[in-house]
Formats: sequence, C-alpha cells, structure tokens
Amino acid sequence: MTENKTEAQEQKIVENFLKLLEKNGDMKKAKDIVALAENLFIKKTGRRKIILESARKVDKKEILKSFERQGDIVQEKIDKNLIAGIKITINDRQLDYSMRKKIQELF
Repeated sequence: MTENKTEAQEQKIVENFLKLLEKNGDMKKAKDIVALAENLFIKKTGRRKIILESARKVDKKEILKSFERQGDIVQEKIDKNLIAGIKITINDRQLDYSMRKKIQELF
C-alpha cells in the first residue's frame, strides 16, 4: 500500500471514531477512551510507552539510546516546573532525575 493510501485510511478511521463518539454522546470521554485504547494496544503488541519529560528541549536520541527498543512509542514533554534534569516514564515505572525532586527531597 502506498503511504498516501494508508494515511487516507487512517484519516477515515479517525473520522468514523469521532462520529461514533458524537452519536453516543461520549465526546467528553474521548481523551480517556483514546488513552485506554492506547494502553490496550501497547500491551497487546508488547511495545512500551516512553515519556521523556524535561524542563527544555533535549536530544532524546542521546538519552534514550541505551534502553529504547524498536517499536517503542516515545513522547516528549516540556515541563518548566522540573527546573532542570529529566523524568523518564516507561509504561508505569518512572525515573525522576529532576532538580525539582532533588529539592523536594532536601526539604
């Protein structure tokens, strides 16, 4: 299949999904429904969801090269409240190397 045809099919699936949510009055729950579907997909395919949070833009390839696997779903988030450092969440486990956490631990 060509890339354009695949994108068109994906677009049609999304449109149909949104129409179904609207028809059933579930638009307010769309975010939760999508999150649940994503979690089921990740579990079924054996992939991992990696969320990399930092106070500013970082080179994710350099940070993730030691433990990222092919097929992993990687998201980047900028959170200025972290002050410095990073937080890495893999599925439900979290590594918190942020300055904010270190300050909280001090006090």
